[in-house]
Amino acid sequence: MKQSGEKTVDVVIAWVDGADPTLKQKRELYKSGKTVASDAMTATRFASDDEIYYNVASIIKYVPFCRHIYIVTDQQQPALIDEFAKQKICSADKIRIIDHKEIFTGYEAFLPTFNTRSIETMIWNIKGLSDYFIYMNDDFFFNQPVTITDFLDEEKLIIHGKWRKSTALNAKLNFRKSRFKLFGTPIQPRHTIAQMLSAKILGMDKFFEIHHYPHIVDKNILQTYWLHHPQLLNEQIKYKFRDVEQVNPITLMNHLKIQKSEAILKPDTSINYLKNEHSVESFINDLEDKSIKYGCIQSLDLLQPDLYEKISKAMRQKFSDYLPNAVIKNDSKQT
Repeated sequence: MKQSGEKTVDVVIAWVDGADPTLKQKRELYKSGKTVASDAMTATRFASDDEIYYNVASIIKYVPFCRHIYIVTDQQQPALIDEFAKQKICSADKIRIIDHKEIFTGYEAFLPTFNTRSIETMIWNIKGLSDYFIYMNDDFFFNQPVTITDFLDEEKLIIHGKWRKSTALNAKLNFRKSRFKLFGTPIQPRHTIAQMLSAKILGMDKFFEIHHYPHIVDKNILQTYWLHHPQLLNEQIKYKFRDVEQVNPITLMNHLKIQKSEAILKPDTSINYLKNEHSVESFINDLEDKSIKYGCIQSLDLLQPDLYEKISKAMRQKFSDYLPNAVIKNDSKQT
Protein backbone atom coordinates (compact mmCIF):
# COMPACT_ATOMS: atom_id res chain seq x y z
CA MET A 1 0.00 0.00 0.00
CA LYS A 2 1.07 3.60 -0.62
CA GLN A 3 2.44 5.29 2.49
CA SER A 4 0.93 8.62 3.55
CA GLY A 5 2.86 11.52 2.04
CA GLU A 6 4.57 9.37 -0.60
CA LYS A 7 4.93 11.03 -4.00
CA THR A 8 2.40 9.85 -6.57
CA VAL A 9 2.60 9.97 -10.36
CA ASP A 10 0.19 9.18 -13.18
CA VAL A 11 0.64 6.42 -15.74
CA VAL A 12 -0.16 7.08 -19.41
CA ILE A 13 -0.82 4.23 -21.86
CA ALA A 14 -1.27 4.63 -25.61
CA TRP A 15 -3.85 2.08 -26.80
CA VAL A 16 -5.58 1.21 -30.06
CA ASP A 17 -7.98 -1.52 -31.12
CA GLY A 18 -6.81 -2.07 -34.67
CA ALA A 19 -9.57 -4.61 -35.34
CA ASP A 20 -12.27 -1.95 -34.98
CA PRO A 21 -13.89 -1.70 -38.46
CA THR A 22 -14.38 2.07 -38.16
CA LEU A 23 -10.72 2.63 -37.35
CA LYS A 24 -9.62 0.20 -40.07
CA GLN A 25 -11.68 2.09 -42.62
CA LYS A 26 -10.30 5.43 -41.47
CA ARG A 27 -6.73 4.11 -41.58
CA GLU A 28 -7.16 2.75 -45.11
CA LEU A 29 -8.64 6.07 -46.23
CA TYR A 30 -5.56 8.00 -45.13
CA LYS A 31 -3.12 5.33 -46.30
CA SER A 32 -4.66 5.23 -49.78
CA GLY A 33 -2.42 6.59 -52.52
CA LYS A 34 0.41 7.47 -50.13
CA THR A 35 3.86 5.94 -49.80
CA VAL A 36 4.00 4.56 -46.28
CA ALA A 37 6.88 2.42 -45.03
CA SER A 38 5.66 -1.13 -44.40
CA ASP A 39 6.92 -1.18 -40.80
CA ALA A 40 4.59 1.71 -39.99
CA MET A 41 1.56 -0.14 -41.36
CA THR A 42 1.89 -3.77 -40.20
CA ALA A 43 -1.38 -5.11 -38.81
CA THR A 44 0.28 -6.27 -35.62
CA ARG A 45 1.28 -2.67 -34.86
CA PHE A 46 -2.41 -1.89 -34.38
CA ALA A 47 -3.50 -5.26 -32.92
CA SER A 48 -5.02 -5.52 -29.46
CA ASP A 49 -5.71 -8.70 -27.53
CA ASP A 50 -5.88 -8.65 -23.73
CA GLU A 51 -2.53 -6.92 -23.21
CA ILE A 52 -4.19 -3.70 -22.04
CA TYR A 53 -5.93 -5.56 -19.18
CA TYR A 54 -2.68 -7.23 -18.09
CA ASN A 55 -1.00 -3.83 -18.26
CA VAL A 56 -3.63 -2.15 -16.07
CA ALA A 57 -3.76 -5.10 -13.64
CA SER A 58 0.03 -4.98 -13.27
CA ILE A 59 -0.10 -1.26 -12.42
CA ILE A 60 -2.79 -1.79 -9.79
CA LYS A 61 -0.87 -4.73 -8.32
CA TYR A 62 2.71 -3.49 -8.49
CA VAL A 63 2.66 0.35 -8.67
CA PRO A 64 1.13 1.60 -5.39
CA PHE A 65 2.31 5.18 -6.06
CA CYS A 66 0.23 5.43 -9.25
CA ARG A 67 -2.48 8.11 -8.91
CA HIS A 68 -4.41 7.82 -12.20
CA ILE A 69 -4.10 5.58 -15.24
CA TYR A 70 -4.75 7.52 -18.44
CA ILE A 71 -5.53 5.39 -21.51
CA VAL A 72 -5.11 7.47 -24.68
CA THR A 73 -7.35 6.33 -27.56
CA ASP A 74 -8.99 7.40 -30.80
CA GLN A 75 -12.73 7.39 -30.04
CA GLN A 76 -12.37 3.90 -28.56
CA GLN A 77 -12.43 2.19 -25.19
CA PRO A 78 -11.23 -1.28 -24.13
CA ALA A 79 -14.46 -3.27 -23.83
CA LEU A 80 -13.91 -4.47 -20.26
CA ILE A 81 -12.06 -1.48 -18.82
CA ASP A 82 -15.02 -0.27 -16.71
CA GLU A 83 -15.09 -3.66 -14.98
CA PHE A 84 -11.97 -2.78 -12.96
CA ALA A 85 -13.97 -0.15 -11.06
CA LYS A 86 -17.30 -2.05 -11.14
CA GLN A 87 -15.67 -5.07 -9.52
CA LYS A 88 -13.86 -2.77 -7.05
CA ILE A 89 -10.43 -3.80 -8.26
CA CYS A 90 -9.62 -0.09 -8.21
CA SER A 91 -11.36 3.17 -7.31
CA ALA A 92 -13.98 4.63 -9.63
CA ASP A 93 -11.73 7.48 -10.81
CA LYS A 94 -8.49 5.48 -11.14
CA ILE A 95 -8.73 4.73 -14.87
CA ARG A 96 -9.50 7.57 -17.27
CA ILE A 97 -10.03 7.36 -21.03
CA ILE A 98 -8.42 10.25 -22.91
CA ASP A 99 -9.34 10.85 -26.54
CA HIS A 100 -6.88 12.08 -29.15
CA LYS A 101 -9.06 15.19 -29.47
CA GLU A 102 -8.08 16.21 -25.94
CA ILE A 103 -4.34 15.80 -26.35
CA PHE A 104 -4.49 17.52 -29.75
CA THR A 105 -6.44 20.51 -28.37
CA GLY A 106 -5.18 23.46 -30.41
CA TYR A 107 -3.71 21.05 -32.97
CA GLU A 108 -6.92 19.45 -34.25
CA ALA A 109 -5.84 19.94 -37.88
CA PHE A 110 -3.39 17.06 -37.43
CA LEU A 111 -6.13 14.54 -36.60
CA PRO A 112 -6.81 11.76 -37.19
CA THR A 113 -3.43 10.21 -36.54
CA PHE A 114 -2.37 6.57 -36.51
CA ASN A 115 1.13 7.45 -35.42
CA THR A 116 2.48 6.52 -31.99
CA ARG A 117 5.24 9.13 -32.21
CA SER A 118 2.77 11.92 -32.90
CA ILE A 119 0.60 10.75 -30.00
CA GLU A 120 3.59 10.49 -27.64
CA THR A 121 4.60 14.00 -28.68
CA MET A 122 1.28 15.42 -27.41
CA ILE A 123 0.65 13.52 -24.16
CA TRP A 124 1.88 16.47 -22.09
CA ASN A 125 -1.44 18.09 -23.14
CA ILE A 126 -3.57 15.80 -20.92
CA LYS A 127 -5.47 18.03 -18.47
CA GLY A 128 -4.41 17.54 -14.86
CA LEU A 129 -1.54 15.19 -15.70
CA SER A 130 1.08 14.91 -12.94
CA ASP A 131 4.36 16.81 -13.48
CA TYR A 132 6.18 13.48 -13.64
CA PHE A 133 4.39 10.53 -15.18
CA ILE A 134 5.19 7.03 -16.38
CA TYR A 135 4.61 6.37 -20.07
CA MET A 136 3.95 2.84 -21.34
CA ASN A 137 2.94 1.18 -24.57
CA ASP A 138 -0.12 -1.03 -24.17
CA ASP A 139 1.99 -4.19 -24.54
CA PHE A 140 4.22 -3.30 -21.55
CA PHE A 141 3.50 -4.49 -18.03
CA PHE A 142 5.07 -4.54 -14.59
CA ASN A 143 6.55 -7.96 -13.90
CA GLN A 144 7.33 -7.31 -10.21
CA PRO A 145 6.74 -4.56 -7.60
CA VAL A 146 8.36 -1.17 -8.17
CA THR A 147 8.84 1.92 -6.02
CA ILE A 148 9.02 5.59 -6.96
CA THR A 149 12.80 5.40 -6.45
CA ASP A 150 13.02 3.07 -9.45
CA PHE A 151 12.06 6.12 -11.53
CA LEU A 152 12.93 9.29 -9.63
CA ASP A 153 15.72 10.43 -7.34
CA GLU A 154 14.47 13.81 -6.11
CA GLU A 155 14.15 15.78 -9.38
CA LYS A 156 16.42 13.48 -11.38
CA LEU A 157 15.04 10.88 -13.75
CA ILE A 158 16.44 7.37 -13.61
CA ILE A 159 17.01 6.19 -17.18
CA HIS A 160 18.20 2.72 -18.20
CA GLY A 161 20.09 2.25 -21.45
CA LYS A 162 23.46 2.79 -23.07
CA TRP A 163 25.30 5.46 -25.03
CA ARG A 164 25.69 4.99 -28.77
CA LYS A 165 27.62 7.08 -31.25
CA SER A 166 25.42 8.55 -33.98
CA THR A 167 27.98 8.55 -36.82
CA ALA A 168 27.39 5.10 -38.35
CA LEU A 169 23.61 5.20 -37.91
CA ASN A 170 23.43 8.70 -39.41
CA ALA A 171 25.50 7.56 -42.42
CA LYS A 172 23.14 4.60 -42.88
CA LEU A 173 20.15 6.95 -42.75
CA ASN A 174 21.66 9.27 -45.35
CA PHE A 175 22.33 6.29 -47.62
CA ARG A 176 18.70 5.17 -47.30
CA LYS A 177 17.53 8.71 -48.07
CA SER A 178 19.64 8.64 -51.24
CA ARG A 179 18.05 5.33 -52.25
CA PHE A 180 14.63 6.82 -51.62
CA LYS A 181 15.40 9.79 -53.91
CA LEU A 182 16.79 7.54 -56.64
CA PHE A 183 14.49 4.53 -56.49
CA GLY A 184 11.56 5.55 -54.26
CA THR A 185 12.43 2.83 -51.72
CA PRO A 186 10.53 3.71 -48.51
CA ILE A 187 12.68 4.15 -45.40
CA GLN A 188 11.55 2.10 -42.41
CA PRO A 189 10.97 4.41 -39.39
CA ARG A 190 13.14 2.40 -36.99
CA HIS A 191 13.01 2.95 -33.24
CA THR A 192 16.80 3.45 -33.08
CA ILE A 193 16.85 6.10 -35.80
CA ALA A 194 14.15 8.11 -34.04
CA GLN A 195 16.21 7.99 -30.84
CA MET A 196 19.34 9.12 -32.67
CA LEU A 197 17.45 12.04 -34.25
CA SER A 198 16.12 13.12 -30.85
CA ALA A 199 19.70 13.75 -29.75
CA LYS A 200 20.81 15.18 -33.10
CA ILE A 201 18.27 18.04 -33.02
CA LEU A 202 19.78 19.07 -29.67
CA GLY A 203 23.29 19.18 -31.16
CA MET A 204 24.45 15.88 -29.65
CA ASP A 205 26.66 13.46 -31.62
CA LYS A 206 25.68 10.46 -29.50
CA PHE A 207 22.42 9.26 -28.01
CA PHE A 208 21.32 7.35 -24.93
CA GLU A 209 19.46 4.36 -26.32
CA ILE A 210 16.51 2.95 -24.35
CA HIS A 211 14.41 -0.18 -24.79
CA HIS A 212 10.90 -1.53 -24.11
CA TYR A 213 10.06 -0.75 -20.50
CA PRO A 214 7.96 1.91 -18.70
CA HIS A 215 9.61 5.35 -18.91
CA ILE A 216 9.46 8.22 -16.44
CA VAL A 217 8.70 11.53 -18.16
CA ASP A 218 9.06 15.16 -17.06
CA LYS A 219 5.92 16.74 -18.50
CA ASN A 220 7.07 20.34 -18.10
CA ILE A 221 10.41 20.05 -19.89
CA LEU A 222 8.70 18.31 -22.83
CA GLN A 223 5.87 20.84 -22.98
CA THR A 224 8.26 23.80 -22.76
CA TYR A 225 10.48 22.46 -25.53
CA TRP A 226 7.65 21.86 -27.99
CA LEU A 227 5.91 25.16 -27.26
CA HIS A 228 9.19 27.00 -27.81
CA HIS A 229 9.69 25.19 -31.13
CA PRO A 230 6.23 25.41 -32.77
CA GLN A 231 7.46 24.78 -36.32
CA LEU A 232 9.34 21.68 -35.20
CA LEU A 233 6.24 20.51 -33.31
CA ASN A 234 4.08 20.91 -36.42
CA GLU A 235 6.64 19.00 -38.48
CA GLN A 236 6.72 16.23 -35.88
CA ILE A 237 2.97 15.63 -35.67
CA LYS A 238 2.00 16.13 -39.32
CA TYR A 239 2.61 12.48 -40.25
CA LYS A 240 -0.45 10.22 -40.14
CA PHE A 241 1.82 7.16 -39.86
CA ARG A 242 5.27 6.77 -38.36
CA ASP A 243 7.89 8.45 -40.51
CA VAL A 244 11.67 8.36 -40.56
CA GLU A 245 11.80 12.16 -40.17
CA GLN A 246 10.26 11.97 -36.69
CA VAL A 247 12.17 12.02 -33.42
CA ASN A 248 11.34 9.82 -30.46
CA PRO A 249 9.70 12.28 -28.01
CA ILE A 250 10.52 10.19 -24.93
CA THR A 251 14.24 10.11 -25.73
CA LEU A 252 14.07 13.79 -26.70
CA MET A 253 12.89 14.45 -23.15
CA ASN A 254 15.66 12.17 -21.82
CA HIS A 255 18.33 14.08 -23.73
CA LEU A 256 16.95 17.42 -22.54
CA LYS A 257 17.20 16.15 -18.95
CA ILE A 258 20.71 14.80 -19.57
CA GLN A 259 21.83 18.20 -20.89
CA LYS A 260 20.48 19.82 -17.72
CA SER A 261 22.25 17.22 -15.51
CA GLU A 262 18.83 16.11 -14.28
CA ALA A 263 19.18 12.42 -15.12
CA ILE A 264 20.82 9.42 -13.52
CA LEU A 265 21.96 7.04 -16.23
CA LYS A 266 22.00 3.33 -15.46
CA PRO A 267 22.79 0.22 -17.53
CA ASP A 268 20.06 -1.59 -19.44
CA THR A 269 17.54 -3.19 -17.11
CA SER A 270 16.29 -6.76 -17.48
CA ILE A 271 12.98 -7.12 -19.34
CA ASN A 272 10.74 -10.18 -19.53
CA TYR A 273 10.30 -9.94 -23.27
CA LEU A 274 7.99 -12.10 -25.38
CA LYS A 275 9.28 -11.59 -28.93
CA ASN A 276 8.13 -14.74 -30.74
CA GLU A 277 7.28 -18.42 -30.28
CA HIS A 278 10.87 -19.24 -29.29
CA SER A 279 10.67 -17.06 -26.19
CA VAL A 280 7.37 -18.45 -24.81
CA GLU A 281 8.90 -20.80 -22.22
CA SER A 282 11.48 -18.34 -20.91
CA PHE A 283 8.82 -15.62 -20.78
CA ILE A 284 6.51 -17.77 -18.62
CA ASN A 285 9.39 -18.74 -16.31
CA ASP A 286 10.49 -15.12 -15.93
CA LEU A 287 7.02 -14.05 -14.79
CA GLU A 288 8.14 -15.24 -11.33
CA ASP A 289 11.66 -13.81 -11.48
CA LYS A 290 11.80 -11.16 -8.76
CA SER A 291 14.84 -9.50 -10.33
CA ILE A 292 12.95 -8.61 -13.53
CA LYS A 293 10.66 -5.66 -12.87
CA TYR A 294 9.31 -5.02 -16.37
CA GLY A 295 7.77 -7.05 -19.17
CA CYS A 296 6.72 -6.64 -22.79
CA ILE A 297 4.39 -8.85 -24.83
CA GLN A 298 5.09 -8.14 -28.48
CA SER A 299 2.90 -9.35 -31.34
CA LEU A 300 0.81 -11.74 -29.25
CA ASP A 301 -1.61 -11.91 -32.17
CA LEU A 302 1.04 -13.63 -34.32
CA LEU A 303 1.44 -16.67 -32.04
CA GLN A 304 -0.11 -20.03 -32.86
CA PRO A 305 -3.37 -20.60 -30.90
CA ASP A 306 -1.84 -23.09 -28.44
CA LEU A 307 1.06 -20.76 -27.58
CA TYR A 308 -1.30 -17.79 -27.45
CA GLU A 309 -3.42 -19.61 -24.89
CA LYS A 310 -0.34 -20.68 -22.92
CA ILE A 311 0.74 -17.04 -22.53
CA SER A 312 -2.80 -15.85 -21.80
CA LYS A 313 -3.26 -18.50 -19.12
CA ALA A 314 0.03 -17.59 -17.43
CA MET A 315 -0.85 -13.89 -17.44
CA ARG A 316 -4.37 -14.52 -16.13
CA GLN A 317 -2.93 -16.60 -13.29
CA LYS A 318 -0.30 -13.99 -12.42
CA PHE A 319 -2.82 -11.15 -12.18
CA SER A 320 -5.96 -13.15 -11.25
CA ASP A 321 -6.86 -10.95 -8.25
CA TYR A 322 -6.53 -7.79 -10.34
CA LEU A 323 -8.34 -8.72 -13.56
CA PRO A 324 -12.05 -8.47 -14.40
CA ASN A 325 -13.82 -11.84 -14.24
CA ALA A 326 -14.56 -11.72 -17.97
CA VAL A 327 -10.83 -11.55 -18.78
CA ILE A 328 -10.00 -14.45 -16.45
CA LYS A 329 -12.67 -16.60 -18.11
CA ASN A 330 -11.67 -15.55 -21.59
CA ASP A 331 -11.84 -18.40 -24.12
CA SER A 332 -8.86 -19.54 -26.15
CA LYS A 333 -7.99 -17.61 -29.26
CA GLN A 334 -10.31 -18.50 -32.11
CA THR A 335 -8.67 -19.71 -35.26
